[in-house]
Amino acid sequence: MKFEGHLTANLPAIDFVRTVNFYQFLGFDLVYHSSEWMILKLGEMVLEFFHHPHLLPQDSWHSACIRVNNIQDYFHYWSVLDWSLFPQAKLTEIQHLPELQQFCIIDINGSLLRCLQLQA
Repeated sequence: MKFEGHLTANLPAIDFVRTVNFYQFLGFDLVYHSSEWMILKLGEMVLEFFHHPHLLPQDSWHSACIRVNNIQDYFHYWSVLDWSLFPQAKLTEIQHLPELQQFCIIDINGSLLRCLQLQA
């Protein structure tokens, strides 16, 4: 059997307008929006969002991984942004672990995005 298609992360969005604003800040483009679903894209990376207006960000357990070949480029791109525009969001420093390097973004909905580069 030949497996085809693609797999995307589905994250909650408390407020679609605020979520779009945050992800556009990160460089994503809005490619689809309805009252209950939204799709954003950055290059070949796709994130889908479902409407979850009652989610408390501090209680969120949602996450997604961004696997990259050069973590420094992504970290530099996102670290020079003005994060004070979204004080509830956070960007961590790069961690150098034995098997991988990673940094994390916590979005305005409390979702965790791990940006990972596996060690060669």
